[in-house]
Amino acid sequence: MEILISFSIFIASILSLLYLLNLFTRNRTKTLNLPPGSYGWPVIGETPEFLRSRRDGSPEKFVTDRIEKYQSQIFKTCIVGEKVAVLCGPAGNKFLFGNENKLVNVWWPSSVRQLLGSCLSTISGEEAKLMRKMLTYFVSPDAFSKLYIKTMELSTQQHIKNYWQGKEELKVFPTIKLHTFELACRLFMSLEDTNRISNLFNLFNIFLKGVLSLALNFPGTRFYHAKKATNSIRKELVLIVQQRREALEQKLLVCPPQDLLSHLLLFPDENGKFMSELELANNILLLLFAGHDTTSVTITLVMKYLGELPHVYDKVLQEQKEIASLKGGREYLNWDDMQKMKYTWDVVSEVLRLTSPITGSFREALVNLDYQGYIIPKGWKMIKLGSI
Repeated sequence: MEILISFSIFIASILSLLYLLNLFTRNRTKTLNLPPGSYGWPVIGETPEFLRSRRDGSPEKFVTDRIEKYQSQIFKTCIVGEKVAVLCGPAGNKFLFGNENKLVNVWWPSSVRQLLGSCLSTISGEEAKLMRKMLTYFVSPDAFSKLYIKTMELSTQQHIKNYWQGKEELKVFPTIKLHTFELACRLFMSLEDTNRISNLFNLFNIFLKGVLSLALNFPGTRFYHAKKATNSIRKELVLIVQQRREALEQKLLVCPPQDLLSHLLLFPDENGKFMSELELANNILLLLFAGHDTTSVTITLVMKYLGELPHVYDKVLQEQKEIASLKGGREYLNWDDMQKMKYTWDVVSEVLRLTSPITGSFREALVNLDYQGYIIPKGWKMIKLGSI
């Protein structure tokens, strides 16, 4: 009983302190011409509404409701414990990306930084440049043709055979999500063990539910469960790294996998430094996150629109048939084939324009910014949400 009372007093004290700090900050900025909007509830702000709109599958509603309410293409709010200016429309896009590393810097919510750890997305400066150079080849056309396409094609054929053929009805998004995760595991780590992949996939879904949330590490919160899941993922990834390193050092592999993991283990950066096991695990975690989550959303959206627009579907199918007719029986696609898919690419681009697969782009103001007659104070966070 005493422990419960002490814990309650502790929580109440923390919330009171945060509330007072919140009031102090508001008083400091109330003389500035801030964008219209509301900070919502003390401490949590409008985070519940923001996250609810994402879970309901209509993240744009959070923005469109406020654009209509305030009659402005910029508004202020409080999300995941931060004062935020939300910039809308092409002008907001241009302002944020045009001032990258000059007036604004990339920023990630505390929940993202804590869960991903030290990796390419959460570090900056010279260390980030060196890490980016090490990873650049693996997102190049050459890597696509030499390392990825065979695995992608065979894996996709097997996935369709296992999950699609003979089915009258299925849930597209969860099925596509599993496929893209399996594919990412194979491309980055040559992981074929279905039990290991399944275990990682289940943990990853818990991680995804809490990656963008209030970073409250209390039992029962999404962040708490996400952190536990991430620790388990990281432990498994470190084990995979150790097993591959041992196999490479002892020359146990007749033909070592030509994947990202082998490359990072065998080749140092330009200063001769190798990544630690934890750094490797963190960056693979990042790539699994970035490489499968948005991809599965995009594929699902493309399928949705193709189903709704049969005339577009017919033209995409015709283009694919024409390219396939020029290939040999077991000849895989290459980068030149991809370049010929002009109409298909136009369709994907239009889908991305209509419905963005990402929550938004996060930035931090390095100085007081003047935007459309409003002041965005130094240190405030800025978000360009989706395609709005």
